[in-house]
Amino acid sequence: MMNLRLKLLVAILTALAALAPAGAADVSEVGRGLNAITTGDYATAVTVLMPLAENGDPVAQFTVGQLFEQGSGLPKSAREAARWFKLAAASGQTDAMTNLGLLYEQGRGVPQDYKEAIRLYTAAAEAGNQVAQSNLGTSYVEGKLVPPDYALAVKWLGKAAAQGEPQAQYNLARMYAGGLGVERDPKEVFRLLREAAGRGLPQAQLALGIVYAAGRGTPADAVEAHKWFNLAAGNADDDTTRESAQVQRDTLAKSMTLEQVSAAQARAREWKPQEPAPPAAPKAGIAPQ
Repeated sequence: MMNLRLKLLVAILTALAALAPAGAADVSEVGRGLNAITTGDYATAVTVLMPLAENGDPVAQFTVGQLFEQGSGLPKSAREAARWFKLAAASGQTDAMTNLGLLYEQGRGVPQDYKEAIRLYTAAAEAGNQVAQSNLGTSYVEGKLVPPDYALAVKWLGKAAAQGEPQAQYNLARMYAGGLGVERDPKEVFRLLREAAGRGLPQAQLALGIVYAAGRGTPADAVEAHKWFNLAAGNADDDTTRESAQVQRDTLAKSMTLEQVSAAQARAREWKPQEPAPPAAPKAGIAPQ
């Protein structure tokens, strides 16, 4: 099954390829390679995209880097991924800058270099890349790559959140909940969590369930709370979020009628995620305080 992050990237890169400037590699060939990824035909994708990447097409270079990073159709290699991201980044490909920044932050395929990570995040963020904006804002909260600066964190998380980046929406909601760089605002917390949860972020779904159960920033609603706990439990890819959601859901269910639980379960089954903006380089959320 194709990696969801790669699938989402293919969607946006297909659009980018259609907007390629004159002189870029044949758009139809780039699109053919990207479409092959959507069907899981990585052999064809590599066959089509590798020559284009070697010929200097930045979308193809970035995608080849992604394939190396994830080991899809090519041997998994952070070092090779970094090499291709560097080539694409040199042409101004902001997704490549963002992914390369994450490799420098984590020391995968390149020597760990926080200054270079921040430089790349900043360049991509200033060019409008929403995931770079999210990563940069989160970095200013965590204080690991740069000294903590909540004002800058709010600025960059706000820009990413406005573009629909769910991790940024979730992290910004936490800042409004804690009064970090902004006034505490339960209604804004609710709004941001609802956006992020609607785009399928499990941590936001769990937090939104808690907000509905407690009636913070919105009227208490046990049915909605149960629905979001159920979704978080089913969507989480980490044990902490999954187990917490299960406990919250099962505890809440004890105070609900059978009709309410049935209604909540039906809403969870009917739920479909909003179309997310494709992320290039997801970053872990702000560490719990």
